[in-house]
Amino acid sequence: MRAVCLSCGLILGLAAAWSAGCTAAPPPPAAVDTVDTVGDVADVGDAGEAGIITTGFASDLRPGAAPGCTSGLVQVAQGGNNFNASDIGLVTSAGGQQILVPGPVHDGPFAVDVFNNCTGPGDNPDYLSQLETVVIDEDGVEITGFIFGDNYFELYVNGQFVGRDPIGMTPFNSNVVRFRASYPMTFAVMGVDWETHVGVGLEYDAFNVGDGGFIAYFSDGNGTHDDWRAETFYISPLDDPSCVRTAGGRDSSFCSQATRPVCADTDPSSCQALHFPVPADWMAPEFDDSRWPQAIVWPPERVTGQRAYTGYTELFGDAEFLWTRNIRLDNLVLSRYTAEGPRR
Repeated sequence: MRAVCLSCGLILGLAAAWSAGCTAAPPPPAAVDTVDTVGDVADVGDAGEAGIITTGFASDLRPGAAPGCTSGLVQVAQGGNNFNASDIGLVTSAGGQQILVPGPVHDGPFAVDVFNNCTGPGDNPDYLSQLETVVIDEDGVEITGFIFGDNYFELYVNGQFVGRDPIGMTPFNSNVVRFRASYPMTFAVMGVDWETHVGVGLEYDAFNVGDGGFIAYFSDGNGTHDDWRAETFYISPLDDPSCVRTAGGRDSSFCSQATRPVCADTDPSSCQALHFPVPADWMAPEFDDSRWPQAIVWPPERVTGQRAYTGYTELFGDAEFLWTRNIRLDNLVLSRYTAEGPRR
């Protein structure tokens, strides 16, 4: 499962380029139909951390990002329309708790396209002239950032929403943002490895297990490296959630089904998922992420071979692809890093 950064308005709208100029940073947006997940929980892993278990597919499906390609370029460039809807829906635990999956998508500005052949022009050589500066701190430094996500991302800086991905799943795109902020500067990214079988972490007719990852590079030299922290909040598909370890951070890489669970072949509706409540202030500079594990660097070839990244690698400097310990089962990942100054 794969994608990347997103214009004002609900996600049902199509991506639109920003006009030149500056705008005050919007407040951290509210999630679209975010549901309280605190309730009956099950102990999992070797540390007994509480998580919420659900079984089977989500209900109440609705679009979470662009509802379709409009450019007419996908067929020409790739020999077929590989658009996949990025629906969101609700799963329900045995005790009645409802959880939005694959993640709490938020309203907010779309990032400008670098490459988008679904709702954009394909290659977009004029992206710099289309940028609008999101002003977070008036006396801050102006920074341009490039982002590629597999599949979807939202970027926050110093607790303020900066931009989101216009395409939830596929085809793949890459994006650019510009903002003004002061140091220390906290970068926070929500990454979603989207699914076509919502609620069980599987995709396409073959019920494949997808993979996630994202990369970001900023003009002050900061970018994604192993000094970031990352934690997972939605793990699926699972045959048995007790395989997830929680000491030192949630870790699904010990699950025997980390490559492909039995349920995917026998009865996908029996696949289980493990959920953890997302802290409301996770993107804030003062949020304590000390218990989150360090992010894991993944080789680019393990994440993507898509033109939206491979055709623009020079824009990403020395940044590296990040995710958690498991790029296949961890579907909703929050990542953070605080820069004390430029990185040279």
